[in-house]
Amino acid sequence: MDTSGSEREALLRALLDTAAELSSLQDVESVLQSIVRRTRHLLRAEMAYISLNDHPSGETYIRQSDGVATTAYRTLRMPVGYGILGRVATGVAPYQTTAYLHDDSIPHLESIDAIVAAEGVQTIMGVPLLVGGQVIGALMVAERGRRVFSPEEVDIVDSLGKHAAVALDNAERYSRALFDAEQLSREHERSQEELTSQTQVMEFDAGLLHEILRSPTEDGVLELTADTLGRPAALLSETGEQVAVTPPESGTLLEGAAASPAALRGEVSAGEHPVVLDGARGSVTAAPVTAGDSLMGFLVVEGAADAAPRQLLEHAAAHMALTLQFIRAEEDAQDRQQLDVVEDLLADRMISDHRLDQRLRRWQLSAHDRAWVAVVSCSQELEAPVRRLLRGMPGTRLTAPRGEDLCVVYTDPDWPRAADAALRTAGLAVRGATSGPMDSLRRLRRHHRTARMAVAAMRLGDRQGLLDAADVGLVGAVVHAAEQAAAHDRDPVELTDPIAPLTAQDAARGTELTRTAATFFETDRRIDRTAEALFVHRSTVKQRLQTIRRVLGDGWDRAPRSLDVHLALRAWSLGAEGQTSSGASLETMRTPTGHPRSARSRLSERA
Repeated sequence: MDTSGSEREALLRALLDTAAELSSLQDVESVLQSIVRRTRHLLRAEMAYISLNDHPSGETYIRQSDGVATTAYRTLRMPVGYGILGRVATGVAPYQTTAYLHDDSIPHLESIDAIVAAEGVQTIMGVPLLVGGQVIGALMVAERGRRVFSPEEVDIVDSLGKHAAVALDNAERYSRALFDAEQLSREHERSQEELTSQTQVMEFDAGLLHEILRSPTEDGVLELTADTLGRPAALLSETGEQVAVTPPESGTLLEGAAASPAALRGEVSAGEHPVVLDGARGSVTAAPVTAGDSLMGFLVVEGAADAAPRQLLEHAAAHMALTLQFIRAEEDAQDRQQLDVVEDLLADRMISDHRLDQRLRRWQLSAHDRAWVAVVSCSQELEAPVRRLLRGMPGTRLTAPRGEDLCVVYTDPDWPRAADAALRTAGLAVRGATSGPMDSLRRLRRHHRTARMAVAAMRLGDRQGLLDAADVGLVGAVVHAAEQAAAHDRDPVELTDPIAPLTAQDAARGTELTRTAATFFETDRRIDRTAEALFVHRSTVKQRLQTIRRVLGDGWDRAPRSLDVHLALRAWSLGAEGQTSSGASLETMRTPTGHPRSARSRLSERA
């Protein structure tokens, strides 16, 4: 079954319709019939059925089915733990097989295998139904041929199973409450309170579904949850970072050790029901937000909630998961559209200004807006959080992956400083370079290439952070060319070969000849300014220059050798060995006029 962006969105919309129908049903059998019918329709499966656990007997039995041909299969009853149905009914995790009768990993019973063979079933997949952390049964789909259900399809069935379990629990509770109210007059008051509680839950579910259908946002679910429970509510990411809070003035609800990813995963994710955590500001109640096996975050409310609010919080977490799935589906669609535009611009494809403006308008851009481009590189595990952070920065207009890098088009000149600070605060290590401004996005290709070359130079020196590609200069192009040669299995280019004797002497004797030579070039080969920049006497600079001449030979500072030596020194300054004691390179020591800052001025800036 194809689960492209559009079909995934359609599936999620059908899932919402199913959840809405389930929340409106109060009869148990009607709920069960709706579950199996909707499940079979959503997955286009040949059959679907739902089983309920009989805990006293240790068995699970099929209660309702759709598409099953034989009576024996429709009335199947088996011990928990045997077969696919029995295994899923234990509540461990979703499970599937494409050859049930020949799958040795499944505990078999001959009597059950005979019934399955008579039905002609080969493929079976199912998810457990849980309410309040207790397994009540399983939701299954089956095929008479071979079929592998994708992770997205398993997630859809799992999400439907969650709603089905909630709806089934609501219907059973509602029916039991009505029966108690009619039959037990002495417990009339208590039954009426339970009925009221379940009515509140159903109204809460209906309100959440209405909010998601109106506008699927985290804030909408949070606001309704906070209003219903009468206490602040917050959404945390899977790493424990607070993403949103209602009301905003509530601040951070969970702080300290309890907010660490390890604590959250250990305490909250151990079960699928809310738990109470003790934070630095007091107790909170947290529920995991999950879709299938994927942990998407945590829903947190202030204070230690009792049974009724916990049940509402659990329902809110299920709806928050659906909301986040909608948001991610929309982001995926946006990403694909932005990638198409960026690829067209980088390929210099012929597109009219009118057509380009139409495509860019949705991101508040036009073909001739003043803009900059950033090329950002990071490790694979940081790609998603880095992309989310940069996408949310003020001024960001386009983000698109390009090979192993991320291309970002922005319109705020202060964006690099703000982005670098945000990445450092979040603990996200990246290396990136910016280029611009561009007076037209049709010049994106040239500026993107300039930024890529600067990132290549940063990679040579193992430097982190964001810098202006103009500060790297020609050395970026040379480093990029060297990387391209290495990528094509040519002989590697050692850019620092012209100064290798100098760096070797520094390493052996603890001198600073290489830094002196680099500073000498950066100060237009003036001894007085070199001395000022290094915070040493002029006679010391003269002695060092004489030593450099003996090591490198005459003509090291004159054409034609001076270009090779200067380029090698620039490449050296980008590397770890080119960093100053304070962690700054020669590039970061420049004044606004383009000259290196003196040691005295750097010391005064620190003070």
